[in-house]
Amino acid sequence: MLRRLMLCTTAPLCFATMSYAQATDEGGAFEGALRFTLDPIVIGSGINNVASDTPQSVSVLTQEDIERAQPQTVNDLLTDIPGVTGVGSERVLGERVNIRGIGGGEDGDQNRIITRIDGVTKFYQQYRMGALFTEPELYRRVEVLRGPASSTLTGAGAIGGVIELETKDASDFLEPGDPFAFRQKLQYTSNGDGFLSSSIIAAQPNEQVELLGFFAYREQGDRQDGDGDDIIGSAFDATSYLLKGRYTFGDDDQHSVFVTFQNWQTSEDQAEYEQTGTNEAFGRVDRDVDDNTFVLGYDFNPAGNDLVDLQVRFGYSDTEVIQENATGQFPSTLFEDAEYAYTSYQLNLINTSRFTAGTADVTLSYGFDASLQERVGETTSNNFFNTPPNGFISFQPGGYDENYGIFAQAEIVFPFGLTIIPGLRYEWQELRPDNINTTFDEDESLSNEAFAPKLAVLYEVTDSINVFGTIAQTERLPVLDEAFDGNSGNLDLKPEKATTWEIGASYSSFDVFMPGDQLVAKAVYFNNDIEDLISRVNTQSPFLNIDEATITGWELEAAYDSDFLFSRLAYSQVRGEGTVDGGPEEDLLDIPADEVSLTVGTRLPQYNVDFSVRGTHTWRQDRVPTGADETPSYTVWDLFASWTPDQGALDGLEVRLAANNITDEQYTPHLFGSGEAAAGRSISLSVAKLF
Repeated sequence: MLRRLMLCTTAPLCFATMSYAQATDEGGAFEGALRFTLDPIVIGSGINNVASDTPQSVSVLTQEDIERAQPQTVNDLLTDIPGVTGVGSERVLGERVNIRGIGGGEDGDQNRIITRIDGVTKFYQQYRMGALFTEPELYRRVEVLRGPASSTLTGAGAIGGVIELETKDASDFLEPGDPFAFRQKLQYTSNGDGFLSSSIIAAQPNEQVELLGFFAYREQGDRQDGDGDDIIGSAFDATSYLLKGRYTFGDDDQHSVFVTFQNWQTSEDQAEYEQTGTNEAFGRVDRDVDDNTFVLGYDFNPAGNDLVDLQVRFGYSDTEVIQENATGQFPSTLFEDAEYAYTSYQLNLINTSRFTAGTADVTLSYGFDASLQERVGETTSNNFFNTPPNGFISFQPGGYDENYGIFAQAEIVFPFGLTIIPGLRYEWQELRPDNINTTFDEDESLSNEAFAPKLAVLYEVTDSINVFGTIAQTERLPVLDEAFDGNSGNLDLKPEKATTWEIGASYSSFDVFMPGDQLVAKAVYFNNDIEDLISRVNTQSPFLNIDEATITGWELEAAYDSDFLFSRLAYSQVRGEGTVDGGPEEDLLDIPADEVSLTVGTRLPQYNVDFSVRGTHTWRQDRVPTGADETPSYTVWDLFASWTPDQGALDGLEVRLAANNITDEQYTPHLFGSGEAAAGRSISLSVAKLF
C-alpha cells in the first residue's frame, strides 16, 4: 500500500563540482588554479550572482563531466548526480528519476519532481512508461536542486527537487574570432553493440549572431546483465536534433533574443509493453514516441542600471506516444490502439534587481509565470471489449491544467559574513476534464492554491568554515489523474504539504598539502515532514488525502584536487517512515539503500591525459514495508580515461574511454522495476574532433 506514497528522501550528498578559474595570489605564485564550487550558481533560478557557498543543496554536471561519463540514456546521465537514483529499468522508454526518495517505478510520481529543459517544464506520466525522453548528448550542463527549497522560483510541488538541463551553445565550440566550427563525434559501446554519431555546426557570422545545429543518431541492441542474460526490451534506436539561434543588439548589447527547438523520436515495433519492468502478461506493442521542446526568449540588461535584468521566456512542450497492435494477454483498454500526449504552453518573466540596503548587498529576483497543459488519452480502436465510442480512457483522462504563479526571492549579504535568503511563491491552479470524459461533466473543475515560503541562513565562521540552515515548505497541487480518473478521481483533494529543514557546515581551503591544491567538505542533516499525501489503496479506490511521512537523513561529502591528483567522496544515509489513514508507522518502499562512492584519479597535464577509478558500494536494503522485496548489497567499479591534445593537427581531438561495471557484477538496484538486474560490463569508446 505504501508504494503509492513515494514519500521518502534519499540523501546522497553531491560531489564537489570543479571549474577552472584564473587566479593569482598576492605574490603571483600560481595561475590557472583549480577552484571548487560545492553549490554553484543556479543558472535556472534567474539569480546570477548568489553566493557560491549556499545552503541550497545543488549538484552540477558540466559538459566535461557529461563527456567523461559517456551516457547512453537519460538515466545514465542523471544518475551520475548524487541524490538522484534511476527508477524503472534499463529501457530507454522506461526510465524515471528518484530524487531523495521521491519518484516510483511503475506508475511513478514525477509530479513531485520538476524537470526543465532550457527553462521549459517537461512532464509525462503514463502507466508503466518512463517520464523523460531525450538524448543526453544534447546537454552542456545539468543541475539538480534537492528538496522543497527549489520550489520558490521554479514551481510549487517540487517535493523531491528540480532537474535543470541546459542544451549546448554555439559558443561552446567557437574560439574568439572564429566564424565557423564543425564537430563530429563517433562512439561505440560494447554492451548492446551500441553506436552513436553526433554532428554539430556552430557559426558566428558577426558579433551579434550565434547559430547552432545538432543532429544525432543512436542505436543499441539488447544490453546484457552481469550473468550474460539479455535485458529484454533494452534495444532501441533514436534520432534527435537541436536548432538554436541568438541575436544581440542595442547599446552595449543590452537586448538579446533567442530561439531553441529540439526534437527526439523513436519508433519501436513489437517492443515490451511494460517499459518500467518485465511482465510477459503485458505482451508487446508498436510505439512511436515524438518529443518536442521550443523556447523563445528575450533578455534586457541595460548597462549602468542594476535594477533591471529582465528575462522573458515563452516555452512549448509536446510529448506524444502512439501505440498500436498490442498483444497483451488479458482484456483491457491498456491494449487498445491509442494516443497519449501532453502539450503545454508556458510563459515566464523574471527580473533581478541589485541594490544596497544599509550595509547589506541585496539581490532581489521576482516575477510571474503561467502555463496551460493539455493532456490527451484517447483510444483509436476497439480491440478487446466495448470501450466508449468517443475513445475515453478512464485511467488516463484527458483534460486541462491551468496554472499561474507569482514569486520573489532575495539574497541579503551582510559585511560581517551573514547571508539571509528569504523567498515566497504563490500559485493558483484550475483542473478541467476534456469533453470526452464520461465520468465527470465538462463544467466540473477543481481549483486549488499553494504557498511555497523558505528562509535560508549562512554564516561565515572563518574564511574556510561556513555553517548554514534552511527551512522550506511547498504544496504539491493535485494533477489531472487524481481529480478525473474514471475509477479514482476526487474533486475534494487538498494539496500535499512538505516542510523541510536542514542544518549543515562546510569547509574549503587552498594550499592544504601543496601549492594550488584545494580541499572541500560538507555535512548536512535534513528533516522532511510531508502531510495530506494523495494516495489510493488500489486502482479501483478513490484518491484521498490519507497519508503522511517523516524522513530524516545525513549527507556527507569531501573532495580534493591538485594539478596531478583528484578525489571525491560521497556518503548518504536516509531513514523514513509513513502512515496510512492513521495506521501504524511503516518503512517506506522507495528509499535507496545507504551508499558510498569514492573516485580517485590523476592527470598528466604535459600529455593532456587523465584517468580515474570510481568504486560505489551500496548496502543491503532491508528497511522496506512488510511483504516488500529486500535487495542485497553490491559493489561496482568504473574506469574513465581521456586524451585531449591541444597542439598541431591534433588540436580539438577528444578520445575518451568509459568502462562501467568492469568486474561484470550481477546486481539489482533497489528501485528497479520487477527486480530486474542492471547492465553488466560495458565499455564505451568515443572519438570527437572539432574543426
